[in-house]
Amino acid sequence: MNSEILKTAGIDLEKGVARFLGDRELFESILDSFLEDATFARGKQALEKKDYKELYECIHTLKGVAGNTDLTWVFLRAGKLCEYLHKNETIDHGEVVSLFLDLEGAYHSVLTGILAAKEV
Repeated sequence: MNSEILKTAGIDLEKGVARFLGDRELFESILDSFLEDATFARGKQALEKKDYKELYECIHTLKGVAGNTDLTWVFLRAGKLCEYLHKNETIDHGEVVSLFLDLEGAYHSVLTGILAAKEV
């Protein structure tokens, strides 16, 4: 995978590979598996149902995956949404949608970046 393309998508290849003890092939296979992961889609469904507990669980999982694979943009935005859902007893749906849309943009950038980096 092309490291420059990944970097423009918010993925730190060097840090990610280092996290996997220098095993670039393993790290790239983890990025490939991220393309198939349904956690984000489940989160989107939860948002549509206004099931904020399920949304929190999905986004918290996504945040963990993003943090462990150095998907920086996704990690930061998922963290903001998790924090909002965790700290607020009264949920403002508009605010949740805004935070989710910000996360969705980062998520799709990562997916696009992984796919583009594979093609080079």
